[in-house]
Amino acid sequence: MSQPDPIEQDFLEALQRLVEGKPQNKTLKASAKAGKLKINAVSVALEAGRSRTLIALENCRYPKVREAVKLAQGGKNSLPTTYTQLIENLRADLATVKAERRLLETKMADHVLARRKAEVNARRDSAEAARLRKLVIELEKVVHLPQKETVLPRLVLIRGLHGYGKSTKANGYREEGYQHFESDQFFESEDGYAFDETKLPQAHAWCLEQTRKALADGEYVVVANVFATEQDVQPYVDLGFDYQIIEATHKGKSIHQVPANVVKRTKAIWVPTEALLKKLTTKPEKLVRAKVASIHSARKDKE
Repeated sequence: MSQPDPIEQDFLEALQRLVEGKPQNKTLKASAKAGKLKINAVSVALEAGRSRTLIALENCRYPKVREAVKLAQGGKNSLPTTYTQLIENLRADLATVKAERRLLETKMADHVLARRKAEVNARRDSAEAARLRKLVIELEKVVHLPQKETVLPRLVLIRGLHGYGKSTKANGYREEGYQHFESDQFFESEDGYAFDETKLPQAHAWCLEQTRKALADGEYVVVANVFATEQDVQPYVDLGFDYQIIEATHKGKSIHQVPANVVKRTKAIWVPTEALLKKLTTKPEKLVRAKVASIHSARKDKE
């Protein structure tokens, strides 16, 4: 239920006081004491402390009050005796009905707007609730993921003969966020790959330096070289980071077109992984932390 208009309420309360002969206005009090108190739009407005134009004119803002004043004057206590009086009464009634209709229309408009707003908010809240439920489900999946038992090594060394799949294995680590280096990258240029046996020492030095810089920057690094002997691996071990040695054994065709004589010499000096690791870990002056994985690749094996 809506609250009454405070101005209209002031007028009605003022009218009631005048009807009871108990005005609060000093001037009207004197008139009442003298028996000259009159009830009209002027006296009601004076008692209410409001402008009389709000209730005195035919199309006034508060037609109900105007009609109540007329009733208090006796204007409608009896049936109208003239057409003019009847028309005035009907106009007053019409003005009251129009005012009530405008009030109802305003209330209806407010109700429609409030309902639409509530529907929009309900749809939005429903969508947000669905999003949150989905998020909770995803978070529960993350919470229940199995934890890794071991910490990833900072340095992974992939060794193997030419054409045994070292680069392929390194690409798998690169997809996991590792920086990938190998000596063969030294021979790559815009013109393609051009192997030069006389520059092998430079290539290995370059690869070792790139690895050192990346590890110093906090990166994880995978290096794919032949690493045929202990001497090839030792400089990387001396960098002082946790490392893992993986042997690539997927025999295939080398993509770098290494000369046959180089391949032959590499096979001649090749040290098996277990023997190589034993030499690395038996040095008394070094603290070596290593893990060895001999991974045999099948043709359709995916790392």
